Amino acid sequence: MGKHVNTLVRAFILWLCATVVQAQEPVRVLWWDGSPTYDGATNAQDRAALALYVDGFGGGAQFAVTFQSTTRAGALAQQMTRGPYDILVLDVTTTSASFTNADLAAVQQHYQSGRNALMLDGTLWVRNARPGPLTVFPGPNGASAALLMNQMQALVNAGGGILIGTDHREFQAGANQLLGALLPRARFSGRTNPSRDGAFIGDVLLRSAIPVAPLDILRHWEEVPSQAEAPVGQFTDFLGNSITLHALVETSDKPGGRAKRPYISASFTPGDGRTAIDAGAAPEAVEEPDNMPTRKSGGDP
Repeated sequence: MGKHVNTLVRAFILWLCATVVQAQEPVRVLWWDGSPTYDGATNAQDRAALALYVDGFGGGAQFAVTFQSTTRAGALAQQMTRGPYDILVLDVTTTSASFTNADLAAVQQHYQSGRNALMLDGTLWVRNARPGPLTVFPGPNGASAALLMNQMQALVNAGGGILIGTDHREFQAGANQLLGALLPRARFSGRTNPSRDGAFIGDVLLRSAIPVAPLDILRHWEEVPSQAEAPVGQFTDFLGNSITLHALVETSDKPGGRAKRPYISASFTPGDGRTAIDAGAAPEAVEEPDNMPTRKSGGDP
């Protein structure tokens, strides 16, 4: 009898250990606001609102977000020693490149750890700005919040990575310094003026976490018609690996009929199909994705 009980106890302990190892933990996110305050446009509180939304999404158990706001050179490297993180959001809209070699090396180390999915967003700065009512987060019909969560979920699905966001030409210096440390020849560029002559490619931005109508996202962008163009095409990362950046959404400048310019790009394929950028209906929700998180308890991968 005693031997049988001991066997059952051992079996229970093994089951319990296996259960603990498989227990899912929140995705660790560092949201780095590296932009100064732009009076009347956006400030650290506005950027923090985005990070807090991610942190509280789904009841607060899915993401654990650390928000930091500073333009001090070297501070990013110091913060990275408090990691590791699964996702970095480098929210940087600046007229100068002020990151140190240590900052850049810390971002490279995160990438080299295997959390190397990239998403490059020329519209992130306007995600919570003040020029008009449609630019204030969470956006028309919650579209800006849905877009943000779809971006985060896409990075989760890709195993973790880095989202670099910025704004139009004059303010891309810091973001391009960070991007150049990873993909030496890749750059944000230009100033766009969104028309309704464009499309979302695949469904990454439209339903990875929350279905959202393209038109609602576009209405937000139209309120501040001066986003950055995100890089697309073939690049070589700092490790010597070939990387393809795919457009996730592109549109012609007003009035339309011109070359399409990408607003958001990523280092993973967006999937098949195109959805008109002014489509008024949201796609169907993804059926029960195994979507959280990228890691298990019991040690860092």
